[in-house]
Amino acid sequence: MQLTLGTALPRATPSSQGTDPGGISRFLDEVQANELELHSLMIVQNGAVIAEAALQPYRLDVPHMQHSSTKSWTATAVGVAIDDKLLRFDDRVVDFFPEHRPAKVSDNLAAMTVQDLLTMRTGHRTGISGGEWRGSAESWIRLFLAEPVDDVPGDHFIYSSATSYILSAIVTKVTGRTAYDLLRERMMDPLGMGPVSWDVSPEGYNTGGNGLVCTTEDMAKFGLLHAQGGVWNGARILWDAWVRDATRNQVREVWIGDLDGKRYTRPDGPIDASLRRPGYGFQWWMTADGGYYASGLFGQMCIIWPALNAVVVTTAGLQPRDRRLYQAIATHLVPALGGGRSGTDAALAARLRTLALPDKPQGETTSPRADARRSWRIEPNEDGVTDVELQFSANRCVFAMTDARGTHRIEVGLGTPVEGTTTMTGAKLHHAYQPDSMRVVAQGAWETPDRFVMRWRFIETAFCDTVVCSFAGDELRLDRSVNTNSSATTRPTLVGR
Repeated sequence: MQLTLGTALPRATPSSQGTDPGGISRFLDEVQANELELHSLMIVQNGAVIAEAALQPYRLDVPHMQHSSTKSWTATAVGVAIDDKLLRFDDRVVDFFPEHRPAKVSDNLAAMTVQDLLTMRTGHRTGISGGEWRGSAESWIRLFLAEPVDDVPGDHFIYSSATSYILSAIVTKVTGRTAYDLLRERMMDPLGMGPVSWDVSPEGYNTGGNGLVCTTEDMAKFGLLHAQGGVWNGARILWDAWVRDATRNQVREVWIGDLDGKRYTRPDGPIDASLRRPGYGFQWWMTADGGYYASGLFGQMCIIWPALNAVVVTTAGLQPRDRRLYQAIATHLVPALGGGRSGTDAALAARLRTLALPDKPQGETTSPRADARRSWRIEPNEDGVTDVELQFSANRCVFAMTDARGTHRIEVGLGTPVEGTTTMTGAKLHHAYQPDSMRVVAQGAWETPDRFVMRWRFIETAFCDTVVCSFAGDELRLDRSVNTNSSATTRPTLVGR
C-alpha cells in the first residue's frame, strides 16, 4: 500500500488486510480481565491502521511519554550519522569527550566503542536508569566516564540508559545537531510526524535513553519505517544495512536486572528464566517469534513483525515487571494477524470507540465538609509541603498545594472529570520526572462525609495519582499514591491544621 509523505496513515478494516477482528477482541478481553492499565493501542498491517483506540480519558491526538522506547530513536540518529560517514562503529567513546576524561583512563574504558554502547556491552556491572541522573545539574558525560569499567567491553550485557545518553551526545558531537533536530529533518518531517518533543540534559544533549513524547500514531510510523527496511513511499529514509543490523540479534546473553529506581544490577548466581530476553540489537529488543521491538518502562511498546508486515503500538501504566500485556499480544494479536475470521469488523470498531478506564472515584459530589474555601498549614515533612487549600463550588474543587517550587493547582471535577494543566510536584512518584507543566484529567468524590478522594490522571504520562483527604475536626490528613513507579508508590502522610 502506497503512503503519502506528510499525511496520516491510511485506515482499513482488519478483515480487509487478512486479520481476524475476533482475535483483537480476545486480546481486549484479556486486558480487561487482568485489569491491565492500557492507555492506547494501534495496530498497523500492510501499511494501514486496522485497529486503534485510546481508553478514556486518554486521546490519540495527545502525545504520551515513551520512556525507554526512546532508545530505538537514539539508535536511529546514530545510524544516520554512520550513513553520513561522520561516525564509525569502532570509534572509541573517550575520544569524543576529552574535556571530561578522567585523570586516569582505564584500559577497559579506553577500549569502549560506539558499538559497545549500541549493544549495551560497555563493561559496567551496574546499569544506570534515567531516575539516577534526572534532576542532576552535573555533567552526565563526566558521571558516565567516572563509572568503573570492571569488565572488558563487548563481553557482557547490562541494561543502562546511560549508554543511550552517551550515544545522543556523540551524535551531537559529530553532526553539530541534537538527535531530535537530526531526526526531525531526516525522519520525522518526511514521515509527517506531529508534535514530538524530547527532553534535554543540563549539557544540552537529548537524554537518549528516555524523555521522548509522541503520539501513538507517530510511534506506529516509526515502527512501520523499520518494517519497510527504511523506505517510505518509495523514498529511502534510513540506510538499509543499518535497519537490518539494528533490528537483528547482536547479543547472545540478554536479561533485565533488578531495578531499585536508579540502578539495574546483575542478579546473584544463575540468571532466573523470567529475567532472560530473546536477544538485543542496536537499542532494539528481539521477540521470541521473529520480531523486534522498542520497549519503554510501564508498558510503552512498538513491536514489529516483518514476516507479518505488522506493527503493534501500546502506551500504558503497568508495573515495571508486568509482562502480561506483552504476553497477551503474543497470545492473541500475533495469531490474529496471521488470519482467521471469528468476529466482525463492525463489532470490533464499536468496542474500540467506547473503551475507557474504570477509575471514577466512588461517592457523593458534596458533603457538609465542603466549605467554600479552607486552608491548612502543613506540619514539617520530607516533601517540603507548607500549605494545602481546597476551594469547593457547585461542581468543582480547586486543590492547591504550596512547596519549595511554588503553589500548584489542580481543578477537580465533581461528578464529571475536568481536563486542565498543572505544575503539581510529583517527581518522587513519577520515576523522577517533573515537567514544568502537565496535562491532567481530575475527578473527585466524597467517599464518606469526612473523606474526599481525588484521582489525578496525567494523560501525557503513565502516571495516575490518587489523593485522599481525611478530615477530623480542624485536622487534615492527606495521603498520595500512584498507579506505578520504579520505586515507592506512596508518599508519607501530610498532616495539616
